[in-house]
Amino acid sequence: MNKDKNIYKGNILDAPIMLDRSYIHLSSFYFFYFASLGAFLPYWPLYLSYKSFTAYEIGIITGTMIGTKIIAPNLWGWIADKTGLRHRVIQFGALSCFFIFMFAPQIENFYPMVLLIFFFSFFWNASLPQFEAVTMNTLGSSYNKYSQIRLWGSLGFILSVLILSFFTSKYGINIIPYCILFFLFLTWVSTLYVKKAEDNTKAESSSLLTIIIKPAVLGILISCFLMQLSHGPFYAFFAIYLTENSYSTNLIGVIWSLGVIAEILIFMKISSWIPKYGLKNLFIISFLFATLRWLLISFFAHNEFIVILATLFHAVTYGMYHAVSISLIHEYFTGILQGRGQALYSSISFGLGGSLGSFYSGYFWEPLGGATVYLYASLFAFLGFIVSFILVKSRN
Repeated sequence: MNKDKNIYKGNILDAPIMLDRSYIHLSSFYFFYFASLGAFLPYWPLYLSYKSFTAYEIGIITGTMIGTKIIAPNLWGWIADKTGLRHRVIQFGALSCFFIFMFAPQIENFYPMVLLIFFFSFFWNASLPQFEAVTMNTLGSSYNKYSQIRLWGSLGFILSVLILSFFTSKYGINIIPYCILFFLFLTWVSTLYVKKAEDNTKAESSSLLTIIIKPAVLGILISCFLMQLSHGPFYAFFAIYLTENSYSTNLIGVIWSLGVIAEILIFMKISSWIPKYGLKNLFIISFLFATLRWLLISFFAHNEFIVILATLFHAVTYGMYHAVSISLIHEYFTGILQGRGQALYSSISFGLGGSLGSFYSGYFWEPLGGATVYLYASLFAFLGFIVSFILVKSRN
């Protein structure tokens, strides 16, 4: 068996230096990748609004960025699995993102911005699903420890949000594209440490379709689609929604950060919860929290305490949900199908679900208002709970 497959067994703090080096290499990618995302999610819609894009146009632009995940991860996953050059796919995707986004500060109009975001996100989606496969393959049978590495992504996100909260207050929102470029460059540098790795595990079936049509797998994918559909208003319009309810930019940054702090804390615990409570139970619970989260934001947007409480639910609706989802996908898509399995999860949930979430949010935001849009989000999360309760099960 590949020696790297056992390097995370046991307590990571007690591991030899070889483990420490691998841990740093894996964690650094997550740190800078999600630092880039921390610049995007809270501040990119505000930047577009500053550039006089309408709510509908912002919804389309955000939806385009997310929508490329429908096709792009599967294409890159197929290339990575067929060539065995998963590390090159990750590196090429990260470098392409940096060069493409260099044009962003000069763009003022809607259609050129949509075009740039389309190409940028097409390559952006090359890296993460394949890196998830690298991480899970490295962890081997200790894949429940994934969260101990992934938490560095959350830390990068929160530091990015807090730092940019200060800089945007001091220098203005127009600095955001340059900050994103800085983080994109560091993300590419971190990919240079990703090495080609052999996978000695055997897939139970070489047919991707054979696995997809299993009721449990369909349940996982449909549930994940509904979860991200419910997150549409959050990712595209949460900062704008809070601004409409008289929240300052600094407070918005703090609220985002609190959610990610809670996410980090749950990432630190989830590796012990998975064996104790089971993947299915934790998966189902995340949908109940999402249902309640959007209801609270819909009805109590003017109440800072309740908004902060609902934001802390991000620990469950993203942190726990994502760690469990990655593990469920890893259980069913084995061996040579690992890359395409993670890509399929990304494309169905974050891609299709996320893009449709952004589209319906942008379409209904102005005529119906943000509070009503979050009611729709709550309904989608509850539907995800029903599907996951009936269909989803863990193999272990």
